[in-house]
Amino acid sequence: MSVPKVYFSDRKTSAHYNMLDKLEHVFQELGLSEHIQEGDKVMIKTHMGLYGNTNYIRPAYVRKLVELVKQAGGFPFVADTCSLGYGTSRPYGGRTTAQDYYTRAELNGFSQATVGAPIILADGYWGSDFLDVSISGDFITSVPVPSAVFDCDKVIILSHSKFHHIGIASALKNMGVGLVAKKGKTAVHSPNGLEIYPEKCLGSECSECLSVCPVRCITVANTVTIDIDRCIQCGHCSAICTSNVEAGALKVTWAGVNMAEKIVENTLGVMESIGRDRFYFINLAMDISDMCDCVCYAAPLLMHDLGIFGSRDPVAIDAATADAMKKAMPNKANPNSERIATLVDKSSVFFEHSEKIGLGSKKFDLVFLSRSE
Repeated sequence: MSVPKVYFSDRKTSAHYNMLDKLEHVFQELGLSEHIQEGDKVMIKTHMGLYGNTNYIRPAYVRKLVELVKQAGGFPFVADTCSLGYGTSRPYGGRTTAQDYYTRAELNGFSQATVGAPIILADGYWGSDFLDVSISGDFITSVPVPSAVFDCDKVIILSHSKFHHIGIASALKNMGVGLVAKKGKTAVHSPNGLEIYPEKCLGSECSECLSVCPVRCITVANTVTIDIDRCIQCGHCSAICTSNVEAGALKVTWAGVNMAEKIVENTLGVMESIGRDRFYFINLAMDISDMCDCVCYAAPLLMHDLGIFGSRDPVAIDAATADAMKKAMPNKANPNSERIATLVDKSSVFFEHSEKIGLGSKKFDLVFLSRSE
């Protein structure tokens, strides 16, 4: 089996070869100009950040991809999915429904006017519009793939490369958490899912949980009852019961176990849903911190920008990105930069488990891209 190629263009720029030009170069090397057929529906899956965070991907990169897809004859749209729970205690709001997300995205500069294509939530208003895909994982056996994925001819996974407490947060996390419905996110973040404590329910005088259940599987009389076979583990009811009402009858414990392995297995389900040949991966290794873009502040950066990576293999591209992060000169003004080597080492769980389940290869052939002036 051949080692997958990972294309890389560094952060050095000129007036004739800027970062948007470099993004186009990676796009071309991935073969997208030839592979996209006239009228193809092309999803550009990215993360538009939580308001208050300024480390997320700039809209200009997304717009450039939109323009390139249009030039190739495709019909592009930009997509993400709803985040977990319902409502938020954060000062700048959340992304738990389509309404929430569109509001925050626009504050961060993302709209159809700025990116040049429609923006959708691939799993619908509630994060509950999905189709289950069966896999034979060690931890996951069914992956809730957002319905919009099934109407795509091509999917470009545009990821902001940074770290998370479990290691690298890039292409694999952008799919295994970012391109699954809330049920799949809960599977990663909560070992037990929804926990029910009927004795703590305030009864029908409360009933605040009823209106936020997307599938209406809750009944409240003297106490609360959940039709667990219909429950989609979205966490809406627990957010209301625990945070708003403070009763604690419905609870989801956010303490992930084997998170990396579950993320990888979710990613496998997403890719198997429409076929691996439809997916393309681009990592923007810039504004690299040790926090995700879903927090409402920009964590200090760990290193200088590295550049743009591109591949057809989600494992190889993240492995190459992590390798470059480990070799980079750290920002010594940030004491957290001492964690870089540890975070890269933690990332090995992603790569080892990916190879075990046949998702991709941790080996890669790094191809440096440049242009003569």
